[in-house]
Amino acid sequence: MAAHNLINVADVPSDKPVYLVPAVDRAFRIIELLKANKLDMSLAEITRATGWHKSSIQKLLVTLSHHGILERNEDTKRYSLGIKLAEYGRIALNKLDIRVAAKSYLKELVEYSEETAVLAILNGTKMVMIDKKEPVLQIRASPFIGTRFPATATSNGKAFLAWLPDSRTEEILNSEGLSPFTGKSILDPAAYRANLEETRKRGYAIDRGEFQEGVSGVSAPVFSPSHQLIATISIVGPEFRMTEEKIRDCGEKCMEVAERLSARLAGSSDT
Repeated sequence: MAAHNLINVADVPSDKPVYLVPAVDRAFRIIELLKANKLDMSLAEITRATGWHKSSIQKLLVTLSHHGILERNEDTKRYSLGIKLAEYGRIALNKLDIRVAAKSYLKELVEYSEETAVLAILNGTKMVMIDKKEPVLQIRASPFIGTRFPATATSNGKAFLAWLPDSRTEEILNSEGLSPFTGKSILDPAAYRANLEETRKRGYAIDRGEFQEGVSGVSAPVFSPSHQLIATISIVGPEFRMTEEKIRDCGEKCMEVAERLSARLAGSSDT
């Protein structure tokens, strides 16, 4: 095989913080090494490029390959970046793109409802509000961008859990549990699962003061071009304005807007 002028790990930029887990740091530096060289590498080449002990590198390569981060060609015994990294990158890009794409839709929801419109994503077992648009009304729901909520709480959390695979939903329910945030919080797991089933049938989720006293909301799911659930879009307002009729109207509007936003992300015309 022809020799290559390989980049060494010391040549790959690395801003080191004070506290690092050595094995994790080395694993990521191997990933950076493969990215920088833009080709597959053998164990011997990675050992020369890093200067680390061959046996410790082999353990890292086996672990990264097991998780799909790297791929090993069984014929050549060489390693390359794995398809799992592309999946992670696509999800990260979707999160960046969706905030830009959703701006006009949040504005539309505010104009329709005269309430606050919210865009949220799932991060671990928490919902994170990544953007919002507020009405000019003095009394309004006004959560901060970056606010994290348990995924089992609020309408946007319900909308995510209702459309996630059942195994992932159960994992989050077991991790977060059901907390008594208000007197209206659903605490019975069977009742909560039934609520999620109703949400799927309805097409949007409803929170009637279950997370915060006096605040109600509706949320609908947003999907990526690959049909992955990536966000929720919501209308949130004071409970005294969010009547049953308004909840129904806003829920249907959220669902319609979420479908158009999903279509836009997929590259379809937004009509």
